[in-house]
Amino acid sequence: MRFRQVHLDFHTSEMIPGIGKSFDKKQFQQMLQKGHVDSITVFSKCHHGWAYHPSEANETHPGLSFDLLGSMIEAAHEINVNTPVYISAGLDEKLARRHPEWLIRSRDDQTQWVKGFMVPGYHEFCMNTPYLDVLLKQIEEVATRYDADGIFLDIVGVRKCYCQACIAGIRAQGLDPRDENVILAYGETVYAHYTESVKRVIHAIKPDMPIFHNGGHIQRGRRDLAHMNTHLELESLPTGGWGYDHFPLS
Repeated sequence: MRFRQVHLDFHTSEMIPGIGKSFDKKQFQQMLQKGHVDSITVFSKCHHGWAYHPSEANETHPGLSFDLLGSMIEAAHEINVNTPVYISAGLDEKLARRHPEWLIRSRDDQTQWVKGFMVPGYHEFCMNTPYLDVLLKQIEEVATRYDADGIFLDIVGVRKCYCQACIAGIRAQGLDPRDENVILAYGETVYAHYTESVKRVIHAIKPDMPIFHNGGHIQRGRRDLAHMNTHLELESLPTGGWGYDHFPLS
């Protein structure tokens, strides 16, 4: 049985005006039908941290003047196309600059993805900080307010983190944060707590809601990590480091 799933990536800086101003419901529907699309992942929150809908749990993109997420869901559902909703979980550049203490830190206290704030790029959050509570409220808002056909959470996985929250947690267990094996084991615990927290929030609202945590490949043999999702998806682009051989081999 053929099933075509499209992932609509949408990451726009606050410097970009007129977000979605040319959105046309009928044209959107025509393109979905022309592409024989059965499901399209639409976006609640991007890597820059902005919401593409009215929000109390987040802040709406300053260049957006209407509920773009709601409009896409309504348009797709009218023609029987599913709409799982994308939330950038690991990256939120708006919040990263307000709470740098919540970011993943390397052993030499550099940030993840780029080494610091004077280098262009994103900075990844640690799920062992108060950021997790912020993220859970954003997820809860989407699951409550929108008729989503799933939640897709991006840029997540087991991480080695030396932020002060992780160091304190490890020391509270009587362990040595200078031991890399201890750091990695603690990262496993943090990730498991994150996925369980997400599941608890979403399934309290919609018990059958699909959930996928996207962070690249799941290591072979790690069925425990695979089962933290309700299903599996594969991100595979010919550009961006994947290459044309990635999808068929994977």
